[in-house]
Amino acid sequence: MEDLTKRQSEILDYLVAHIAAKGYPPTIREIREAFGLSSNRGVVDHLRALEKKGRIRREKGSSRAIEIVQGSGSTDDTGRWLEQVRRYPVAGRIVAGVPAPPMEEDSAGFVIGGGLFRAEGDFLLEVKGDSMEGDHILEGDLVVVKRVERCGNGDTVVAMIDGEATVKRYYRTGDTIELRPANPSYEPIVFGGGGKQHCRLVGIVIGVIRRY
Repeated sequence: MEDLTKRQSEILDYLVAHIAAKGYPPTIREIREAFGLSSNRGVVDHLRALEKKGRIRREKGSSRAIEIVQGSGSTDDTGRWLEQVRRYPVAGRIVAGVPAPPMEEDSAGFVIGGGLFRAEGDFLLEVKGDSMEGDHILEGDLVVVKRVERCGNGDTVVAMIDGEATVKRYYRTGDTIELRPANPSYEPIVFGGGGKQHCRLVGIVIGVIRRY
């Protein structure tokens, strides 16, 4: 199958992401604006090239009638990526510092390709605070969280403490659980052995997304 040019690959990736996020393809005008093209003719030429090279199918007479060809064998495995892509909801914001009130709900979401993280996550949380900066989790980052009931020592976790939420590293020794920050300005939070008594594990952090 004939290789794509750089711009054709970029447009194909844009089509895949748009369909995954919204359930339908973009219009020619939306593609033109996304890539800063000067006219619709340029978009049409790129779409014709993608169709000729077997990456998409188009239906005449409809501005949104674009279908991605599965298993099209593109150089970046776009067909396989489309099968794995999913939309992650942003469940809210979580404090990397002292525990804060429960996570706020947020209707936004992000489309992320499959295979990017070591496991499949369930939702995203936006980080506020700097207690995990030693682990390169910074304020404004999005952490990818997988819901679990158990975790191992050293895992970075999201936990609810007496109804308040935080992100920390998890360590357990006997009946004592310690949630450690990755910043010496903050103290560990200890459960059992005279420490706080109510801690609920929400999930483990399996990835971090940073927006620039």
